[in-house]
Amino acid sequence: MFGAPPLADLAAGLGNRSPGDKSLLQRGCGQRLLDGQESAYIWLVSLESTGGTMAVDQQRIARFLSRSELRTKIANVLRAAGFNIVWVNEEAEGKRWSLFLKLPQRLRDLFGTAREVLVWVVESSEFQARTVTQAEQIISEERPRLCEDFAIIVTLDSNTMRHVSETAETLDTIFLGFDAEDFSSYSPYGPSSFIEAMQRRLYVRDLYDLPSAVTRAEDFFGRRGMVSEIATSLRRGGRHVGLFGLRKIGKTSMLYKLRSTLQTTGDSYIGHVDIERIDAIEPSAENLLWSLGESIYDSHRHIRNITTLQLFGRYRLFSSIPDKSAVFELFDHDIREIVQKTNRSIVMMLDEVELLSPSTPGSEWGSSFVRIWRLLRGLDQQFPNRLSYFVTGTNPSAFEVSTIGGRENPVYNYFKVQYLHPLAKDEVDTLLITLGHKMGLSWETAALERLASATGGHPALVRSLGSIIHSARPEGDVKFSVTQADVVSAIDRFLVEKSSLLSQIVAILEEQYEDEYYLLELLAHGRIGEFRECVTAFPKDTAHLVGYGICVNPESCTSLQIEILQTFLQKQKERRAAEPTSKHLPPGSRVDSYEIISSIGSPGGFAKVYEARTSTGGERVALKVFDNGLLSALQREVEPLQEIDHPNVVRVIDHGKSDDGAVYMAMELLSGKPLRHFCTRSTRASENECMKWLRDMLSAMREFHPDDVLVQQLRRHNEISARDLIRLEEARHGFIHRDIKPENVIISERGAVLIDFNISVRASEQILTRSATPGYHPPDGLGVTWDVDVDLYQLGVTMLQAALGSEYFEGAADDLRMAAKEELSIDLSKILLKMTNPAREDRYASAAQAWTEVSRQLP
Repeated sequence: MFGAPPLADLAAGLGNRSPGDKSLLQRGCGQRLLDGQESAYIWLVSLESTGGTMAVDQQRIARFLSRSELRTKIANVLRAAGFNIVWVNEEAEGKRWSLFLKLPQRLRDLFGTAREVLVWVVESSEFQARTVTQAEQIISEERPRLCEDFAIIVTLDSNTMRHVSETAETLDTIFLGFDAEDFSSYSPYGPSSFIEAMQRRLYVRDLYDLPSAVTRAEDFFGRRGMVSEIATSLRRGGRHVGLFGLRKIGKTSMLYKLRSTLQTTGDSYIGHVDIERIDAIEPSAENLLWSLGESIYDSHRHIRNITTLQLFGRYRLFSSIPDKSAVFELFDHDIREIVQKTNRSIVMMLDEVELLSPSTPGSEWGSSFVRIWRLLRGLDQQFPNRLSYFVTGTNPSAFEVSTIGGRENPVYNYFKVQYLHPLAKDEVDTLLITLGHKMGLSWETAALERLASATGGHPALVRSLGSIIHSARPEGDVKFSVTQADVVSAIDRFLVEKSSLLSQIVAILEEQYEDEYYLLELLAHGRIGEFRECVTAFPKDTAHLVGYGICVNPESCTSLQIEILQTFLQKQKERRAAEPTSKHLPPGSRVDSYEIISSIGSPGGFAKVYEARTSTGGERVALKVFDNGLLSALQREVEPLQEIDHPNVVRVIDHGKSDDGAVYMAMELLSGKPLRHFCTRSTRASENECMKWLRDMLSAMREFHPDDVLVQQLRRHNEISARDLIRLEEARHGFIHRDIKPENVIISERGAVLIDFNISVRASEQILTRSATPGYHPPDGLGVTWDVDVDLYQLGVTMLQAALGSEYFEGAADDLRMAAKEELSIDLSKILLKMTNPAREDRYASAAQAWTEVSRQLP
């Protein structure tokens, strides 16, 4: 990342480097002996021996900072604020340079870190997104020396603060953007405080809002005793643990923490699969085993060095496996090879395991549950104390019955079943206070007690209420003290704005575990006598409610432990009694926190789309309401898609279940015309527009398609970290849109935007429906395996329609291709003809390949 500094600078810098860094620098200088610089090397070694490095280092820093007025000014502001500059570096002929800041105790306490802080300065009048990427790379390369919570970026662009905030919005590190001119207003040059300016920028980021699972150690709160206990059990081999609990309770975060803990000890290879992701792409036992094998293969270079593996690491995509019926045999072979050629145990982790059960509504796995576990249990029996299995899910029922799907259950009483309870009161306090401190929030004791009581310690609810309180703080306040009244106000807002979170938490109980949900409703509605009678009649279901942390002592409890959940169920009952179910929602109707404005359309007949607004902020959304939908089925399709953050992919905002039982999904409301508008002769798009829209959609596909290049990059690491594991899983599996056509592309102000990932059929029907719109399949892909080739072919056909202004019907691809050869320019026709070539080997292999060729044709 950094350009090589002068040798004297390397020498001067040794005073601040660790012994390992010094060794590296000496090795670097030793190499330069070959270039005839023996005297410089001897000077470096003698300098180390004299103990004079500190003075020389400060001299080097002083020289560096005196080279320009801007450097001097920034340094003086930082020092006046209390920072100590301990390291400097530059590249690009001094136009890009960095400072490392050491914090005194006062600033360590204020910012909650003892690590050095990066200042990255780019002397450019126009901000570029890569500036943030460069700073992120420096932090990564200097880990653990540099603080990963926040860093400072300075450019000459007057809008640096806004640009940095937008560019780094989804990153873990908070980057604080400053315009170089800002430093004229800070002490000692002006009346403003640089520390307060930092605080205002830091406190804008909502650290309570964490939509996905925790991967960083600093974001993980509580449950450390459980982590240690389970990790010790799994490490020994032959121990199998099932961890169950309510949705959003933190099971996946716990899995990542366990994985990180096991990696630290270095005595286990770890494989992990997210069954929810596999279920959304290709729900089959073979795909699961291949994915699990790939994860084991990626876990350490020891395994990647085994040359006799037949399945793991051999295929770029699951669809590339020529004989999928051989996957079970090949998986068995490769596990045996690893066990016999290494000494470590293997820990296999399966997230959302109940999706495998044939009793799950909408399940497409059939007999896979029994087949998979027969294989895994057989391997465990053959190699005692070498394999451990860890699974997570909501309900352990599939592990508590002797038969499943009419067959003997291989995991009956095989796992040690444990529950992930809500956070304890002190853990809730620690989460709120620790993160609050980094945002300028302090908590009064009464406020902490009220929030813990309302949420029952459910971490997603704790964070959501904290997020609402953070968003309501007075604008411009550097410090804010949270009172009990603030919490009460936040609870009221939560029940209006965030009720979808509560519906997601209970959806799986309502749709899959009716007896448990019945008990839950009895207690929520105050029917205590009936509830206690049922406790005796349904001991297993009652035990599950206790495990979830919903009630502590069923024989004596009179209410739910999670107050806000009880309130939600009470209000839901009232609204369901007052509002009749309707298949069509007129203007003014309500769906949870959304108010219907007008109908937009009815795609496919199984769902209706409405323009709606949120009941609080008035934000307008596109609300898709499904007929006879299952929220649990929609959740496992939508939640992975919510992680896609790209301007040319529609943003999924929310999903839930209305009081009358209608399942819905809220998306951003796009302003623009569907691409279908351009598919007539008089409205067809210009070739330049088509090229731009084509580039937009290919750029989106690069984001969500499988990315083999990234997979290979990450595989170069000895072991995969928890954060890189997520990146690798996304890169390996990705998503296939499966239904690209003119109706599913909106031409908006930000370009072409893909909508509707063909998820709605599975959300509304409990049958396997995978077919895309007739005619949009590659001609050599009938009975097609869903891979990137399908999307690329469909996009080619779609853009031929827009470029030619043509309607399309099944079997008309040859006509479109013929017209393209005669009517379109060579540049555009060459690309579209290649995308729609009848022979797969003559089409583009990836979206990245096609994007590169399209980009060459555009300025």
